[in-house]
Amino acid sequence: QGEGKMSKSKGNVIYADTLVDFFGVDAVRYFVLHEMPFDNDGVISWELMVERFNSDLANVLGNLVSRTISMTNKYFDGVLTDTKDESVAGAMEVDTDLKDVALMTVEKVVRKMSELRVADAISEIWTLFKRCNKYIDETTPWILAKEEDKKSRLQTVLYNLAESISIGATLLYSFMPETSEKILEYFGTNKRSLEDMNKFGLLMSGTTVAKDPEILFKRLELEEVLKKVETLNLNGNKEDTEGVDVEAKAVIEYDDFAKLQIQVGQIVKCEEVPKSKKLLCSQVKVGN
Repeated sequence: QGEGKMSKSKGNVIYADTLVDFFGVDAVRYFVLHEMPFDNDGVISWELMVERFNSDLANVLGNLVSRTISMTNKYFDGVLTDTKDESVAGAMEVDTDLKDVALMTVEKVVRKMSELRVADAISEIWTLFKRCNKYIDETTPWILAKEEDKKSRLQTVLYNLAESISIGATLLYSFMPETSEKILEYFGTNKRSLEDMNKFGLLMSGTTVAKDPEILFKRLELEEVLKKVETLNLNGNKEDTEGVDVEAKAVIEYDDFAKLQIQVGQIVKCEEVPKSKKLLCSQVKVGN
């Protein structure tokens, strides 16, 4: 944990089930797979967990899903429609770029996983989610909604977002299954097969999004989390010692200590034990 290795004697051990109680199973999956690369040591601390939870899960992913569904409900009663409207200046460029990123993400994730680079594969998925957030800033749906003649373009923007998020959610299934299923359910669609992941636009036009979905990841306050952790540690220490009656033994006299015979041995031979992969047989010379 943090700067040093975990140790019970240091009291800095963090157990997986305790993390799940605080952050949920999928958040712990995300952190362990993304922050602890294959065949390398990783760093874990409460502070780092909260930081990643807020920045990656709540801000990037949770906020993206919430904004897209909220705007779809607000402007079109929750109905997604693919009008393919690129009449606004620059629309074709931003739409094409978003679609290219979505489809290239599929290829990149497959390639990273074939190399067992799980952390990098997850990073690629988050690159797609970040691109979706940028797409919202580029297309400014809240401005399009103010003009009636831009309604068709707004429908295209929200559909492109929903389709890109659905692709990302399908890729996310192997790493965060519960979150993936929730997102796909919110957008009224299902997980896709890998064979269909090279196509953009499979989300059926006319699909209805969830009316009032729960927030995927609620932001956490570090101070509150640390207070709960401190309480948990105090209660844990109390439980460890409660009801334990340790009887102190009498201190021995010097004459008793003098009866001990302490000798130094010299290892003269050490060989592997036949038919064993881990055992060694040592010959030790003590005295004569």
